[in-house]
Amino acid sequence: FSEDSLPDGWTAQRHPEGALYFMHSDSKTFTEVNICNEEIFGDIEYFRDFLFSELQGEIHNRNLSGSLNIDEVQLVVEPKGDHQGVICCYYFVNPSSRSLFWLDDWQGDEIFRDCRGSRLRYPSYQKLMYALSCWFNAQVVFLTMPTADHLTSNRSSCPLNADELKNYLTLIDKISCIVLIGPQESQQGLFPGRIMHTFYNNYFLNFHGEECARLNFDQTIHGWRYHPSSLMTVCAPLLFMAPVTSVRSLHRIFVDDIASREKWNTFVNKLNSQLQDTNLLATVLLNANVGFLAIQSVDNGGGTTLRQLASYMSLVASLASIVLGLVFVGHHRTETRNTAFQAAKFLDRLQHKRHGLETLAIIYSLPYAFLMWGMVLFFAAFVSEWCGNSRDVKSLASVGGFLFLVACLGAWCIWTSREQTGLLVVRSRPRAG
Repeated sequence: FSEDSLPDGWTAQRHPEGALYFMHSDSKTFTEVNICNEEIFGDIEYFRDFLFSELQGEIHNRNLSGSLNIDEVQLVVEPKGDHQGVICCYYFVNPSSRSLFWLDDWQGDEIFRDCRGSRLRYPSYQKLMYALSCWFNAQVVFLTMPTADHLTSNRSSCPLNADELKNYLTLIDKISCIVLIGPQESQQGLFPGRIMHTFYNNYFLNFHGEECARLNFDQTIHGWRYHPSSLMTVCAPLLFMAPVTSVRSLHRIFVDDIASREKWNTFVNKLNSQLQDTNLLATVLLNANVGFLAIQSVDNGGGTTLRQLASYMSLVASLASIVLGLVFVGHHRTETRNTAFQAAKFLDRLQHKRHGLETLAIIYSLPYAFLMWGMVLFFAAFVSEWCGNSRDVKSLASVGGFLFLVACLGAWCIWTSREQTGLLVVRSRPRAG
């Protein structure tokens, strides 16, 4: 279209991300539909005049002139057609209070879809969501407090990490503008508006200002409790209790079906580092098994002795650990989930209503568990070879006693360094008071 084809008083605007929208400066009306179509334009003009007329009547009848200036109010309108005719989708924006409002009673189910609970009916809490929507459509923020929260606590509920906050502070210092919602200031206020949208979304999801506010990222509001399944009870000891540690970490990341992007990325980075170390050790163990089987007295061609069978199983376990580790690392590198939405979508797919994320915890524990089983089996093969070839009582007693001492010290270290909580007891995440 050309500028000459636009109706009088309307101008075409381009959003910084590329979207086209139209604005009527005199009435402060915005729309994204094609106003060059005469039929659509006629609907927009009719609904605009009707809505502002109704708003003027409401202000007069309710005596709202002191809190609501109709000259500042903006209207976003979008007529939509269906089998019943034309439906007017709209909302008003009050820049002075940074809020959205409608002329009709509306429960806001679409806006409140990300949250649940009885407090949704409280106006004080609903106001947060309306402010969030206002900032989203507006696209200076106080970043000092969240930065201090990160520096003094490792359980901050802030949606941004310390480095991101530092970068935002640097950019904010270079922006000398007042965040206004208007045709001239929309470009300048875009970046602060996006930051405010992020923070208001965090306020909304964490019930800020309510009695049950989430003050720590791993604190539940709805009181969900983790109940280990029979599969977890059986697999945890067989996998050297690795799933227990993983499921605790995952449940601190995905609380009340809300994912923490920062904590998820930290978990993935730690997991990748662990998988790389596991692959390195599994490769060494694989070579050790190959060398052990190359000994003539071990691999005598029968393939039925305990030392041979144990070494074969150790080799297979180490190979499985390497393959799974490579698969997980490659998956994390190609399937990046740098946003909270992507992380939540992935975790929600594997979430069980009662058992939580224990399936994912078991999967992530397999490379470590296979490596541990490979070491145990290789140790069994080594001991079997030593016992089968040694006939000296003193040698058996001294080496056997040393092995027993090492095993006791290792078990004692593992036991004392474990988390001082029940391994498979039913536990709930920290809950608001």
